[in-house]
Amino acid sequence: MPNIFPPELVKRIVRRTGTPVYIYSQKKILQNLNSYKKAFSALEPLFCYAMKANSNGAVAGLLAKNGAGADVVSGGELYRALKAGFEPGKIIFSGVGKTAQEISYALRSGLLFINVESLEELRAVEAAAAGMKVKAPVSVRINPDVDPHTHKFITTGTLGTKFGVTFSEAGRLYAIVAASRHLRAVGLHFHLGSQIYSPKPYLLALSAAGKFIGSLEQKGVKLSYIDIGGGWGVKEGGGMLPPALLAGAVHRELNGLKDLRLILEPGRSLVASAGALVVKTLYRKTSGAKNYIITDGAMNDFIRPALYGARHPVTALEKRKGPDVKFDVTGPVCESGDFLAREARLPLPRRGGLLLILSAGAYGFSMSSQYNSRPRAAEVLITGPRSWRLIRRRETRRDLIRNEIQIP
Repeated sequence: MPNIFPPELVKRIVRRTGTPVYIYSQKKILQNLNSYKKAFSALEPLFCYAMKANSNGAVAGLLAKNGAGADVVSGGELYRALKAGFEPGKIIFSGVGKTAQEISYALRSGLLFINVESLEELRAVEAAAAGMKVKAPVSVRINPDVDPHTHKFITTGTLGTKFGVTFSEAGRLYAIVAASRHLRAVGLHFHLGSQIYSPKPYLLALSAAGKFIGSLEQKGVKLSYIDIGGGWGVKEGGGMLPPALLAGAVHRELNGLKDLRLILEPGRSLVASAGALVVKTLYRKTSGAKNYIITDGAMNDFIRPALYGARHPVTALEKRKGPDVKFDVTGPVCESGDFLAREARLPLPRRGGLLLILSAGAYGFSMSSQYNSRPRAAEVLITGPRSWRLIRRRETRRDLIRNEIQIP
């Protein structure tokens, strides 16, 4: 078990919060951020934390206090980012479907720039800026058609996905920006997807982007930022790949773009390895050749294994004697797809024993739901060797119906 989750401390937390509960390590989050800072120190980039990975205010606030900016993809995430203390001038707004209200909110907030992903969205930003009598800072999201060879649901930089525009269409968008009284071109953006384990996809996209930026400069369009997105790989049960591998390659490719400030959008790589979901063993059973551990945690709490086929390591908090057995670790939700792990190897846990689902700090709580009318889990931040803070209370049954309107 990673030493960032001391068993005695976990037991103390569970006695106070119950299960399931998400536990995050402040120390590990900062270690991950500092790994990026050290690796990219020569380039002095702006790191914009991808809020969708884990939007808890305490986690986001920790990163804001340590110099990070934020990448948001909704008005709600923008609200969270501002409340967490991110400087507006370090926040970028991405996403393919921003509403008119969200665009106006972003402009009022004074963000660094808005990433636009279509002609119609650009016109919507222009209209909002004209109505507010401001000049909107924009960046165009390029779809460079680079395949990072990751899961199809988290590949975003190839043609045929909903994200970004081609270079030829981007040329037309930048021309519209240059001619507009209410738009200002400040950057170029691409994001290739998640779980990328090689610098090569970034370099292919950067090479194409560099040539395109050169063509823009010849037309009098001068940019200030190049945003290469996030997606740097981190394996379940392990840490992220050394950021120095990416930094060295990016540094070489950016030689011809020295006037542009680099932006990266790390999300999962900052928080995944810093979190665990703690669940309680309810029952053990066998069905045919399958052994099951039924826990009080389920796919509504942590959907990555069911949605992406992600294989998160499972470890028992208590050391148990006996041989390792293959178990499917599941929950109470009425779906065959309700599982937290498939064929996990561990000794038979006792009823009431605690299991840790590791590498669960990203896209865990942020993707959780109340499916099957299950209140969502509590969240905790470990702040020291023996100290912790509750950073989100467990929902109650009353929370399930809080916003419903009863018809007499």
